[in-house]
Amino acid sequence: MEGHTYHFYQLEREIQEKVQEALKREFDLVLDQEDIPVEVPPSPDFGDLSTPLPLKLARTLRQNPLNIAEKLQGVLLEDPPAYVKTITVTAPGYINFCLDFVALTRGLFDAVAVEKEKFGEVKVGKGKKVVIEHTNINPNKAAHIGHLRNACLGDTLARLKRKLGYDVEVQNYIDDTGAAVADIVVGLYHLERECPKGVPFDSFCWDLYTEVNQLYDEDPALKAKQQEVLHLIEEGDNEVAELAKKVANKIVDHHLDIMWRLGVYYNLLTWESDILKLGFWEHAFEQLKEEGSLVYEEEGPNAGCWVVKLGDLEEFKDLENPDKVLVRSNGTATYTAKDIAYQMWKFGVLGKDFFYDRHGLQPNGTVLWTTAPDGNKMDRFGRADEVINVIDSRQSYLQDVLRFSLYKLGFEREAEHSIHFGYEVVALSANTAKELGVEVGDEEKDVYAMSGRQGIGVKAEDLVERVINKATEEVAKRHPEMSPEEHRKLAQDIAIGAIRYYMIKYNINSVIVFDFNEALSMQGNTGPYLQYAYARAVNILSKVEPELLEEIDLRDVSIPADLTPEERELVRRMTEYPATLGRAAQLLQPSLLADYTYNLAATFMNFYEAVPVLTAEPPLMRFRIALLLAFRQTLGNALNTLGMPAPARM
Repeated sequence: MEGHTYHFYQLEREIQEKVQEALKREFDLVLDQEDIPVEVPPSPDFGDLSTPLPLKLARTLRQNPLNIAEKLQGVLLEDPPAYVKTITVTAPGYINFCLDFVALTRGLFDAVAVEKEKFGEVKVGKGKKVVIEHTNINPNKAAHIGHLRNACLGDTLARLKRKLGYDVEVQNYIDDTGAAVADIVVGLYHLERECPKGVPFDSFCWDLYTEVNQLYDEDPALKAKQQEVLHLIEEGDNEVAELAKKVANKIVDHHLDIMWRLGVYYNLLTWESDILKLGFWEHAFEQLKEEGSLVYEEEGPNAGCWVVKLGDLEEFKDLENPDKVLVRSNGTATYTAKDIAYQMWKFGVLGKDFFYDRHGLQPNGTVLWTTAPDGNKMDRFGRADEVINVIDSRQSYLQDVLRFSLYKLGFEREAEHSIHFGYEVVALSANTAKELGVEVGDEEKDVYAMSGRQGIGVKAEDLVERVINKATEEVAKRHPEMSPEEHRKLAQDIAIGAIRYYMIKYNINSVIVFDFNEALSMQGNTGPYLQYAYARAVNILSKVEPELLEEIDLRDVSIPADLTPEERELVRRMTEYPATLGRAAQLLQPSLLADYTYNLAATFMNFYEAVPVLTAEPPLMRFRIALLLAFRQTLGNALNTLGMPAPARM
């Protein structure tokens, strides 16, 4: 069945392939398929799909674009693309394709009927493993809304890759030995602060972290304590290190709780303390020295250091000191060195492994594993064909250094498949900042950035609760017949959908300015609007006689010869789902799927407004019910891939 469904929805690809063949045959010209544009014409009178390629080739071929179009049309008519009924040419040089919507709808219905929740999946990644590392919050205080964007993007990438058949392993890296945790230990150990009863520990640490950093400016001696604490944490097996581990464990549990509420799950927690304890870098260092990949500098600014030479690479040649130090002259390893060793482990080329233990059962029923000093040996983690690190764009330089260092150290395949998924940060609108209690000052700005050290920010927990409360108010107005418990349950689904969609719908190069009112709107490009479209379809289907609904089989429904424009557009949108899913996964662009899902929902709403279903004549009613069944499945699959609940009512 996979071969059949893969074929029917690749409308644009099929046309590109046929035009490519026609170009080679008629003009002896070879073009990549990506260079052959296929678009939707401005008017249906010109067809369903069109290519302006002859206009682009007029200068190259030194011919009139209309002549080029007509010659290509002649070749294409001999062996037309699948699901294309007619091929026409219009001035000044367009080739237009009219689709056979009866055949297209039949292919869609067959695929949805057979594949159901798997509709849209193409197993191109079968046999390949992808490690996706995301979330990675310092375990020193409550998660903030910027962390939610990381987690939502990372989780959606994992869902996309799984839909393509990849074996996906999601890791959450815990830096439990860094300065952020040390600051909390300074507050607890040296300032003797205690968490008040009834206050969540991560919220207490949020305020403590700000207080300690403010005191550092006033008291240099306290700042010196941070270095003492860091040394003791790295050394391990002492009272301070044990306190740091307790802090990190408690905070991580809080972080997991909020992520689980949003439907974000993991396979493995990896702890930096375990990387240090097991000597990952020391092992990698000896391996790289033996292979001659590292260079010991005898003179210059890096004298006495072990470095990886990057100066001959285009990306680094203009830097004053382009070579990257991995081991300082005093013998200590840099962060880059540790990152290289960790990345080598992810690909299974380090020659050393963690020990593992169960962290616990997640709400979705899957086991979350953790690295553990006293755990067991296992051979299931790491060993990836591709590694995707989800880290904000501020870390782009360091991620470039990591990738190019791997390349220069002889790990060319691993470097090629090391991907930094960078994204811009989250800020707050003025209204949302005020509503959440952020100090906005005398001069009101449009956007408010966040700073943990200064205590400016919004806890993820506060955001989620506030969105749920707002949604609960709206649900209670719309459904007075429901109980308060039902109000909150539905509001939670709406809130999760609103937040997740808001975090992924924007291009990753855009700073998100989060606004409550925009995120929760039932109109426009929002999560609740998509959920509303789904609930609307469910509502119509609930009014169909159960016996009739039971006997309708998508594979046997008669398809009218002439579909309405709204029916045609809905069919075409649904057939695009698998190709869009594949493109979003391969290009690592969750926003592509978000944009498609919004357009699918909007197309259905146009259909709903213009086309009667339950009052149509019996044969037409059966077809339109089938169309609704296919839509419910397609939109439901898309929402699932985006990590959004699909409520039956709104």
